[in-house]
Amino acid sequence: MRFTSRRLLLLFLVPTFFKIEAQQPAPRSPMVVVISLDAFAAESLQDPTLPAPTLHALMHSGAYARSMQPINPTVTWPNHTTLVTGVNASRHHVLVNGLIVNQRTDSAPHVKANAPKSQLVAVPTVYDAVHAAGMTTAEVDWVAIHQPGTIDWSFAEKPNPDSPIVQDLLHDGSLKQSELDNFSKPSQAWRDRIYTLAAMDILRRHHPNLTLVHLLALDGIEHQTGFGNDSGRNTIAFLDDRVKDIVDTVRDAGDLDRTTFLIVSDHGQESVHHMIHPNVLLREQGLQSSAAANPAGETLCLPDGGFALLFQQHATPKSVAALKSLFSAKPGIRAALTPQEAAADGWPTPSQTTQAPDLLLYANDDFAFADGNTGAYITDTHEVGQHGYPNTQPLMQAIFIASGNGIKPAGEIPSFPNLDVAPTIAHLLGVKLESIDGHPLASILK
Repeated sequence: MRFTSRRLLLLFLVPTFFKIEAQQPAPRSPMVVVISLDAFAAESLQDPTLPAPTLHALMHSGAYARSMQPINPTVTWPNHTTLVTGVNASRHHVLVNGLIVNQRTDSAPHVKANAPKSQLVAVPTVYDAVHAAGMTTAEVDWVAIHQPGTIDWSFAEKPNPDSPIVQDLLHDGSLKQSELDNFSKPSQAWRDRIYTLAAMDILRRHHPNLTLVHLLALDGIEHQTGFGNDSGRNTIAFLDDRVKDIVDTVRDAGDLDRTTFLIVSDHGQESVHHMIHPNVLLREQGLQSSAAANPAGETLCLPDGGFALLFQQHATPKSVAALKSLFSAKPGIRAALTPQEAAADGWPTPSQTTQAPDLLLYANDDFAFADGNTGAYITDTHEVGQHGYPNTQPLMQAIFIASGNGIKPAGEIPSFPNLDVAPTIAHLLGVKLESIDGHPLASILK
C-alpha cells in the first residue's frame, strides 16, 4: 500500500515537474546595437551644456571614453570599416568613401561608391563572424557593406525598393513612394529620420543580434558651416532624439535587458578657410602629360579634405622623390609622405593594394584639398568643415559610449584606438575575430 502511494505521488509530481520546466523562458541571446553619429567630435561631448540628454544618460549608466582615436585616413568609410574589422587601413585597404578607380591611368581617378564589399574590404568583419555563428545581423546606412551576403536585414543609404524594410515603411505610411523615388533630394536630417524609422522597424520586428546604424546629419551640416557653432549643436540635439527613439524601441520590444548600446563616431571635424588645388600645380609643372619628357607618365591627384592621394602612371623612387620635393615647400602643406613614410601611420603601400597612393599629402590646419586644375593653386572659401587630417589632431578624435547588457558603470575611461570596438562587439556576442589588431575593452565589460 505504501509502495502504491509513492508511485501515485511520483505520477502526480512528474507531469508537474515537466510543466514547470516547460514554462521557463528559453535563453535569450544577446543583442548589440551600434549607432554611429558621423563626425561627432570628442571635443563636442566635453561641452556640459550640450543638448544631448539621451547620450548623457547612457554615459551615466555605462562607460564613455575621453576620446576615441580614429585610424588614418580620418574619413567615414575607412573608419567605419575599422569599427567592424579591428584592423587599420593597411590591412582592410579602404582609403576613401568607396573604391578608387582609374588611378595610374591617363584619366582622372574617381571614387566608385557602389563597389561590392567583397571587392572593397580585404578582411573579414564582425558581422561576418556573427552571421557565421548562426546569429542575425542588420544594417541601416552603414558603409563599405554593399552586397555583403552576411546581413539579414538592410536599409541602404540609397534604399532598395525591394527591401522588406522599405516595404514595411511604405506599408505603415512612414515613407511615401514619392519620397522613396526622390530619396536624395530632402535634407540629410530628413534621411536620418527615415534611417531611424528603418532601424526601429528592424529592431521591433526582427530583434537582430547585431544592428549597425549610421546617421550623417552632423557631418553634413558641419561640412557646410564649420565646426563648433549652433548649427552643429542643434543637429546634435536632433541626433540625440534619434538615439532615444532607438533605445525606446528596444525597451518596448522587451529586449532592453539583453541589449548593449555602443554610440560611436568615425572622426571629428575642423573649420577651414582656404582650399588647395594640387592638380593646378601638377598641370603647371607639366606633370599631367604623357610626353616623352615625363617618363613617370601622368600624375593625377584625388583630393579628400585634409589629405590628398597622388598617383603616377609609372612611378619610380626618383619620380616620387621629385614629387615630394615639389609639394613639401608649398603653402598649406603639412606633410608630403612617400608610401614608406605613410606606412608608419597605418597607410597601405602600393605593393599591398592598388588603392594606395604614390605620394600622400596632408593639409595644414585651416586648409583643405579640393578638385580643379585651373585657376589659382590656393583659393579662399567661406568657413566650412573638413576632416581627413592626421589622426593625432585633437579635433579629429571621435566619441565612444557603451551602456546596457554586459557593461559596467565604469564612467569615464582613458582614450583608446577605435581598433578595439570590433573585438568588443565580438566579445559581447560570443564570437571571435582572428588575427586582428584591436582588443576587447576589458575595463568596461562585466
